[in-house]
Amino acid sequence: MSEQEKNKNKPAQTNEDKASDKAAQKIAFYDRLKEELEKNAEWPTQYMYKFIMPNKEENIEKVKNRFKDKDIDYKQNFSKTGKYVSITVITEEKNPDAVISQYKSMEDIEGLVAL
Repeated sequence: MSEQEKNKNKPAQTNEDKASDKAAQKIAFYDRLKEELEKNAEWPTQYMYKFIMPNKEENIEKVKNRFKDKDIDYKQNFSKTGKYVSITVITEEKNPDAVISQYKSMEDIEGLVAL
C-alpha cells in the first residue's frame, strides 16, 4: 500500500488535535532547552538572545519592552532590503527557567523567530 493510500484512510486532524500537537511540541522544545542550558552553563550567566523578525517598529518596541527591567546590551541590524531586523540582547539571567520565561514572553510578537 502506498503512503498516499495509507494517509487516505486516516481521519483528518482537527484544529483541536493540531493545537494539542503544537502545545506538546512547544513543551518538548522548552524541556530540551532547559536540559541544554543546565548542562552547558554555570548560573547566573550572561545570556545572549537573538531574534529575527519583520522590520515593524511596534514589534521592535515590544522586544525592547520585554527587557525593560533588565540591564542589557542591545544591538539591532537590518537586512540589506530593510524588510527584516535582527535583534541581539545580552543580559544576565539567574537560571534556565528565567531564560525560558523570557522566550515564552516573546511568543506573541508577530513574525519573531528566536535563534
